[in-house]
Amino acid sequence: MSNSNTSLTILSTTIRRDAEGRYSLSDCWKVSGKDKNNQPSKWFEAEKTQEFLRVLGGGPENRATPVSVITNGPNEGRGYWADRKAVIHYATWISPDFYLTVISAFDALVTGQIPNTESKPKRIRKTPVLRAFRDGYGIAKTLGLDDNQAASHAGRYCLHKCGENPHPALGLDTRTAPTQDNYQTVTELGRPLGLSGQRVNKILEEKGLQVHAKGSSSSSDWNMTDKGLAYGRMFDAVRAGSTGSQQMLKWKPSTAEFLRPFAKVPA
Repeated sequence: MSNSNTSLTILSTTIRRDAEGRYSLSDCWKVSGKDKNNQPSKWFEAEKTQEFLRVLGGGPENRATPVSVITNGPNEGRGYWADRKAVIHYATWISPDFYLTVISAFDALVTGQIPNTESKPKRIRKTPVLRAFRDGYGIAKTLGLDDNQAASHAGRYCLHKCGENPHPALGLDTRTAPTQDNYQTVTELGRPLGLSGQRVNKILEEKGLQVHAKGSSSSSDWNMTDKGLAYGRMFDAVRAGSTGSQQMLKWKPSTAEFLRPFAKVPA
């Protein structure tokens, strides 16, 4: 291993130093994973830390105190700057693993060696959209879903695996049913009869075709009953301005036979 290291290097990142030789705790925090609960300010304000610094003997009369807090001047000079012992105390406060990493970095600095960087976290690669879609489609078909349902659920599988649902990009806000029936929303179904979507939902509930369900961001507010299975079908529809999807219950045109007695316009 080459004896050429002259800076404190933690996980391949060089930690900055101020004019008095103190190390940047902001740099240490970023290398540790940038957990907000581990910010240098929280460590510094802790009672145990203040007790440690008192024992360490830092004070205004010393030219280089264990920890210096800079709040003005250039941005790169602001933050918490700590000497070696305070840096180690900060690392201990974060976690045992990070403490060992920092100790190894200081050892490497003393010996002039370049520290081992094998522990640097690997970048997580997202699953390609096409592969995720094929996997999701295959799983859905294995579970017995038809082609339309499998395609819908494959889109949601993609959203979970790689953060993207391909249906909106393809302009497939809703997928057509595998039959020739032109399924309609309750609003579309009630419009020719002068009925609002809310009124249609109420009638279909009274006629035993659907029951009200507690909906969520991805599920429908209504579920079909056994009687409703002959008339309705659940679709996955893309929410406006979003890559997510939401289930939507639609009905065959023949469902209008239950609505005509309530029509507000001439048949």
